[in-house]
Amino acid sequence: MSAKRAAAQPRQTHENQPEPHHRPEKSGINLYSEYSLHAQLKHRLAQPGDRLEAEVEGKVVDLLRADGEIVEVQTGHFGQIKSKLLSLASKGYRVRLVYPIALQTEIRRLDPATGELLSQRRSPKRGSFYQLFTELIRAPALIAAPNVTIQTVIVKSIDIKVRDGTGSWWRKGDRTVDRELAEILSSQSFSDAAAWLALLPASLAEPFTVGSLAENLGIKPIQARQMLYCFSRAGLIQEQGRLGRMKLFLKS
Repeated sequence: MSAKRAAAQPRQTHENQPEPHHRPEKSGINLYSEYSLHAQLKHRLAQPGDRLEAEVEGKVVDLLRADGEIVEVQTGHFGQIKSKLLSLASKGYRVRLVYPIALQTEIRRLDPATGELLSQRRSPKRGSFYQLFTELIRAPALIAAPNVTIQTVIVKSIDIKVRDGTGSWWRKGDRTVDRELAEILSSQSFSDAAAWLALLPASLAEPFTVGSLAENLGIKPIQARQMLYCFSRAGLIQEQGRLGRMKLFLKS
């Protein structure tokens, strides 16, 4: 079987996952282009009475809960879904954006011709909750917006790859054909300014800087910079002058 044909086969649910008990109401390109991780999370989140791929205000949403809440699972590129979510929220719909973060990833490499498992190993890279702000710098208006909840889901995932020469040269020709959900580890939701500001440690003295936040949280300066940029654009904090080249911030 060719690599192209292997990649085109229906993506299989991970062996530890139950079979989906909901069926989508709408079909379309999004259903066929998404990785299994996206689809598996939707089915895990679905509850009795919920509707998958339902149409709301002329837009197809991942999940429409029985209580009226709209749930969208987004694995990245928040800028692409920002307008859709804010539009629905402005019309009074409660909207939840669910963002999975892979704390651990297992890499399985398949033979491109037969689909046989050639190797499997754990990726040395580990995900971090603060990846959230790498995405939010393109959509800071979602932070503490009325009717908008952002939920992070920390997971273990499985990347399925084939080495058929079509992948990037730095990946030695490996191409990711699927990404699966292995396990959900934890989840956290943010719906208002207080929940977001609670991410700033109590030990953080005001005014604070990128450096002092990074030191207090034990994160990289670039992660602290992205976080403060998002908070500033969302109106949760404000600039209070400079100390040399460093910007000073206060809670709004």
